[in-house]
Amino acid sequence: MLTQVKSWALSPDSLQKPSDSFDYTVISSPIFSVTSRASATGSSSSTCAWTNASCSAQPEQGLGNLRCIRKKQSKVKKGVFWGIQVVESLIWKKWELGKEITKNLTLKNLNVKIQKLKYRLPSTKFFFTVYPQPIFLSPGMSFTLPVIFRPLEEKEYVDKLCFVMAEGEFSVELKAVLPSHQLFCPPSLQLPLCAVSDSTEAWFNLCNVGDLPTFFTWDFPNPFHGLPSTGLLEPGSVCQIKVVFQPLVALIYDVQAICWYGDSGEQKSTIQLQAVAKCPQIIVYVNKEGAEEIDLESSRKVVNFGPAPVGYTMKKCIQLFNPSVVNAPFRIEANRDLYEDDRVFTCPIIRGAVSPGEQMWLPLLFRPQTVGLQSIDYITILPPGSTSEVSLKITGLCAGPAVALKHYCVDFNWINLGEYATKSLMIQNDADCPAHFMFELDNQESVFSLEPQSGFLGSREQKMLTITFQPTHPIICYRRVACLIHHQEPLFLDIIGTCHSDSVKPAILRPRHLKWYRTHMARGLILFSPDILGTMLREQKLIRDEEGALMLRPEDPEDPPPAKYPSIPPLSEYFLDGTSDTAIFPPTVSIKPLAVNFGRCSSSEEPSPFPLCLTNHTRGKITVVWTYQENSPFQVVPDVIDIPPLKTTAVRLHFQPPYPNKIYAAELEAFAYYKVLRSYNNIEEDCTVCPSWCLRLKAMGHSYEVNREHSFPRYTLNVPKLFPAVSSNRVSYRTMLLCNSGSLMFTFNLMPNSSPEVTFRPTSGFIFPGANQIFLLSTSPKEVPWKQHSLSLQFNFCPKYIKQITMMSREEPIQLHLESGKILYLKPTYVGGSSTSPFTVRNTTRLPLSFEWKYAYHNSKVVSVWPAKGIILPNEALIYKWTFTPRLETKYLVRAVLWGWDAGASSGLPPSQTTHYLLRVIGEGIKGFITAKEKELDFGNVLVDSEQRKDLVLLNDGNCTLHYRLYVEQTMRGPCDPEEVDRDPIVLKMDKMEGTLCARSQEVICLTACPTRRLQYIWTIRYSIPTHKENKCGAKEILCKVTMTGVYPTLSILDACATGSAGGITRQHLWRLFSLETLNSYLERDPTSWELTYRVPTRHSTSRIPSVFTPLFLDFNFGASPIGSEPSVVFLLLKNSGVVPLNWAFLFPSDQQIDLEFWAERTEFDFAELHQMRIQDNQIFSITPKSGSLCPGQEQTVELSHRAQLLTKSVYSSASYR
Repeated sequence: MLTQVKSWALSPDSLQKPSDSFDYTVISSPIFSVTSRASATGSSSSTCAWTNASCSAQPEQGLGNLRCIRKKQSKVKKGVFWGIQVVESLIWKKWELGKEITKNLTLKNLNVKIQKLKYRLPSTKFFFTVYPQPIFLSPGMSFTLPVIFRPLEEKEYVDKLCFVMAEGEFSVELKAVLPSHQLFCPPSLQLPLCAVSDSTEAWFNLCNVGDLPTFFTWDFPNPFHGLPSTGLLEPGSVCQIKVVFQPLVALIYDVQAICWYGDSGEQKSTIQLQAVAKCPQIIVYVNKEGAEEIDLESSRKVVNFGPAPVGYTMKKCIQLFNPSVVNAPFRIEANRDLYEDDRVFTCPIIRGAVSPGEQMWLPLLFRPQTVGLQSIDYITILPPGSTSEVSLKITGLCAGPAVALKHYCVDFNWINLGEYATKSLMIQNDADCPAHFMFELDNQESVFSLEPQSGFLGSREQKMLTITFQPTHPIICYRRVACLIHHQEPLFLDIIGTCHSDSVKPAILRPRHLKWYRTHMARGLILFSPDILGTMLREQKLIRDEEGALMLRPEDPEDPPPAKYPSIPPLSEYFLDGTSDTAIFPPTVSIKPLAVNFGRCSSSEEPSPFPLCLTNHTRGKITVVWTYQENSPFQVVPDVIDIPPLKTTAVRLHFQPPYPNKIYAAELEAFAYYKVLRSYNNIEEDCTVCPSWCLRLKAMGHSYEVNREHSFPRYTLNVPKLFPAVSSNRVSYRTMLLCNSGSLMFTFNLMPNSSPEVTFRPTSGFIFPGANQIFLLSTSPKEVPWKQHSLSLQFNFCPKYIKQITMMSREEPIQLHLESGKILYLKPTYVGGSSTSPFTVRNTTRLPLSFEWKYAYHNSKVVSVWPAKGIILPNEALIYKWTFTPRLETKYLVRAVLWGWDAGASSGLPPSQTTHYLLRVIGEGIKGFITAKEKELDFGNVLVDSEQRKDLVLLNDGNCTLHYRLYVEQTMRGPCDPEEVDRDPIVLKMDKMEGTLCARSQEVICLTACPTRRLQYIWTIRYSIPTHKENKCGAKEILCKVTMTGVYPTLSILDACATGSAGGITRQHLWRLFSLETLNSYLERDPTSWELTYRVPTRHSTSRIPSVFTPLFLDFNFGASPIGSEPSVVFLLLKNSGVVPLNWAFLFPSDQQIDLEFWAERTEFDFAELHQMRIQDNQIFSITPKSGSLCPGQEQTVELSHRAQLLTKSVYSSASYR
């Protein structure tokens, strides 16, 4: 930064406090410029010119933006020379030829006394200052000396300005430099911890501290990347560099990034990049609190939604926990083979990250669409790089409503004309899924009315229905009313009633007549009138069966039995009711058309009547009676008409709208019955009574003026997107719900341009405010590719109010996908054994498929598969377990065929409706054997009752996995009783007696030996390989031999000598006095059980004379000696003559006595105890050392001494423990 200042002469006014915060460059008239640099001995202090840029997670500027900053000069390096503080150098930058540039050199006195200085002019003519003169500086005062630089050539200039003091001389360097490129960046950058295949970021500042605009290029080693990688920096500007760390391997990274810059790109600045990459980990908990469900075949965790109501969304959350110290990013991968609209399981979170040590809840949604379908899907939680993916199996069952009626037949018996009767009926929903229902009945036009006609049933809810019978003519009335239920098959309610007048009294219809009527329908007898049937019955052409129904008299005993009324599926009965071209039974009476739309009609004049055609398909005369209401705008003329057998009659439908600008709709009702039924006197046999047939006619019209806007329909429409999956030549059904949410009635009708492949029922109708209409749709797909069906539903006769409905369907192919390929290679297996291999098959269709594996009978003894038959659900990946049991040492090739067909059909289907896949199963039977790495193992010498361990390494060098069992046989050698030794248990223990050894592998088994006798143990380890048949074992083969020798520690006395008062005793006599021969012979024996009571020296007795557990008592006799004489000392040479280390100890009675509390001690002692206490208190006997340890063959000398201080015979008990 350039700052203009005034020049000054050498005067006291020039004394000032220096400012070292910024570099001031002065361009002015010819005055002196000076810079200082120390050349003498002195102390100096300095600070770095540029502070390291801090790396923040959120930079202030955008990535790679250049921003100019004020060029802040670091504090100038200063030195102190004999109390004078001055800068070390003066540097001129950005100078121009022919111009003088002045810098000020400030000297400050830091001493407590006045300082005198002199200076010499620079040696070159390019730097000069004022004429030299003495400088006097008071304590704390400063003096400024101007130094002028006048360049004549474009080169670097170097000189110095020397100062002389009484203590010595120092100099300040004067230097003029040319403009240069110089970039600065921090020496190192630490990036945050990063997960493998993830990325972290950090920023640092790249500063141009030079004098020229500088191009730069960064070279970052992998896995680091920098942005921007190239750029141009103006002098004094800063660029923020973004460093991205994307590791692929978990390592500690410490690499160097290089920034190349300069005119030729040879200059460089480096930054050390440090980062740590760790492997992320995600633990998935489906049910952290309780037991988690696991799929046994695939070992996947199962998320089971259980039953879920159709059309509703159910939510479950699984927990993701990150136990690592880095972020654990993940992504969710779902099955891509499913059609998007057919996907019932979804996860709203596609990707995310779990913070270190934190948990995250992952929601899973289940929205089923097809009732009764068990849905299965699989999702995979993938961390970066797919290093440790977690696969989940999601299951759920679509539950629909279970609406039922308490009774399916309502009988009003008979009433008089002009009266009415009511009955109640309970409707209930036994499921947890809510239900919408609707009865196909027009309460305003029918003699039967039902309230409520439509409604909603909640979970486990029931409602009371009221049915009213109000006849208009004295006739038999029977109507089978369909109850349509959303997401459920329809129900059918039979309503019967008979009306009598004063003159007309028809036969009374009862529920038994309906049962006989259906049987007669199956036998084709309903086409005959009751009088004809009565005549045939009298003539015995007809007889009655056991249920009372009529049947033809059989002419041959071998004739098939008479037909019975079949069980008809509700959906088939609804669609095949005789109103279309296809019917289950031939119709008796028909009407055409079924619906009449008058369109726009004027309320002032009556439109032309619409002709209707009534046809009698029976062999008897029938009467048709129309039961219209008086205030109805629709009327059929004539309302009562007789139709001869097999004849057709025409009637007319009249429409007269009473009000303008209104919509009219109704379902007219007519009853047709045999004319002979008008009087019960005409009926001779009760079984010939036939119910009436109900004819329905939908009539609609409106009286809107031409330019009048039709009323706007307000509705909600629940439309499924897909038809349920069906196989070839099967029919798929769907329901659709339309609710009137407005305050006006509106009509609907299916337009002619709708898809002809879809059967839509009802095609027209009307809905009152608050009511709902349920549609039933059916289609029979003929092609495998998805086909789109477009349906147009028009409301209120207005072209503006048309709802386009789009649905998809297809013929579901019968296909399975062999995910493991068409060849299954079984693991090599030893002859007689068995192995299992998994094989995965996925059902890629939307249908549950039945399957069965078939292969040649002679191969069934070699291979088997489980499950061999069953059902595989849609989108399910079923893992089959193939078991291979070879009997010979050879290769096997088995051709297995997997058959599949629709689970809803029987297995005896034509080939066109089944599929099969050929699988080549290849296996090899080989002979396997196990060996030991060491054929002989030796434990060596082991102390009796102590344990020693060794490892036995088992080797399987074959190509098959072997299951083995180990056996141990024990023998013992040495001086012993053979019968007693044979009863001893086996003392060689193995941590594993059976197991599995994989091919070309080894296993380590730990052997633990614990001998109980001083004998040589020999163990023979054998193995056998179990066979598959009845889990029997084969021959026992020798694996290895193990030996061990049980030993006791052996201590012996080699020599003895005496000194002191016993010095005159000969060695031979000394051996007799101390019974050393007897002691050595006893030490060579095996210890008794009593001697093994205390294996280590311990305090075990409360008596002053403890019990002795050894059968041998020896005397160490020191002989007699005068009182006060020199002690008798005997030296014994001990040697470990055994093969194991030993510990020895001499224990006096006090060493074996338990210390008791004062109150527990006895106050009276016997003579022996008093004698022991006396010897102990006077220290008559002593042994040095009292205990020790000896390795095999090692010797040690023990000193035993006796002092004659008592005039008595001294006897003191001691014990030796090994």
